[in-house]
Amino acid sequence: MSNLVKKRFTKIKRIIDRLKQLFTSRGVDKGIYISVFILAVFGIIMIGSASIGSVTSSEKTVTLAIKNMSTQTVYVIAGAVVMIFIARVFKTRYIDYTTSMKLYLLGIILMTICRFWSDSHGSHAWIKFGGAFSIQPAEFMKIAMILIMSYFLTESDKAFVVKGRFKTAALKAAFYKEKFLKCVFLPMLLVFIAAVVGVFIQKDFGTTVILVGICFVCFIGTPRQYFKKYKKMVWIFIGGCAVILTIIGTTVLQPYQLGRIYSWLDPMSDPYNNSYQLVNALIAFSDGGLFGLGFGNSTQKYGYIPEAHNDFIGAIIYEELGIIGLGLVIIPTCVIIFKLLKYSNEVKENKSRIILLGVSSYFFLHLIINLGGVSGLIPMTGVPLLLISAGGSSTVSAFVAIGIAQAIIAKHNRQKFDTD
Repeated sequence: MSNLVKKRFTKIKRIIDRLKQLFTSRGVDKGIYISVFILAVFGIIMIGSASIGSVTSSEKTVTLAIKNMSTQTVYVIAGAVVMIFIARVFKTRYIDYTTSMKLYLLGIILMTICRFWSDSHGSHAWIKFGGAFSIQPAEFMKIAMILIMSYFLTESDKAFVVKGRFKTAALKAAFYKEKFLKCVFLPMLLVFIAAVVGVFIQKDFGTTVILVGICFVCFIGTPRQYFKKYKKMVWIFIGGCAVILTIIGTTVLQPYQLGRIYSWLDPMSDPYNNSYQLVNALIAFSDGGLFGLGFGNSTQKYGYIPEAHNDFIGAIIYEELGIIGLGLVIIPTCVIIFKLLKYSNEVKENKSRIILLGVSSYFFLHLIINLGGVSGLIPMTGVPLLLISAGGSSTVSAFVAIGIAQAIIAKHNRQKFDTD
């Protein structure tokens, strides 16, 4: 009997050791993990505080706050497990042409079928499973596009190596035409289709802006010399689009999008309709000051800012905890951004460099667009504050992005340590 118990104990210990080996990785950046942990825990706490103002009954208020905090905790735990697992197993060599196209097609299909579900605040961006659970595919599409762009902007042109001289001018022209189509036109087409689906099918302008912005940063950041001349063309194209949009914007943008722009330019023009959330967010910012009104003491969360635990949670944080509280969001996020940029500059593999740059821009764009929108610095587009705002898709996708980045960082640091 003792031998049987001993064998079972040995078997269990072996399984535990394998799990420990799976979920530990030498070389990861602990500063990034600490920053992620601070954001996630602070987000859960502030979601609970912001949820208190969503209903009027005190009994229901406590229940809703606990429910929202519990739900976000589940998302955080699930995301953390996925992050650690990905940090252990992810390899950049997994991202090739076939994988990139499969990821893209899956993402586009999921984004498109969102149209079959009822809209939320005018956007068809969620796949809903009953009333308690939903997935926002576009959040995961942002991470997929980072991986896809990392392949097309670093490895696709490797297949087009000139060996010797072309026999005829026609062969030379055909060679460079095919290279342009596969290395430049195809990735731009993929981004364009994703943007069309996001704007016209999902009607989710804010998410689309971030997705396109991430792809743009990846394109501008590619070190491959082949893309140098096309970068200039892209800058010219963006400038032209900005001028055209300024001229004909009123005929292209939807009424609610124009309303957000008008309310941004003049918040008091329509304070009870288009400017309602912005005006109340500005009141929250004016009340916050250096130290805020105190944790839990926000007044704007009591019906003035609908669903304050989501996109407008930054205003509640500032009202309750002031600049100090907002620093608990900005500083850890900036640590993540700057560390990713640092490693992006250090790694030798071009694909890894683009991925780190893409993940860095992902966190930066969410931070600047969310806080810029709720504070009135830029037009409000409705994007979450990563790891702070309530939401499963945005939370888990942020953890996935960090896991991918940590896998690259761990490999880089191990190589560096072994060399030293």
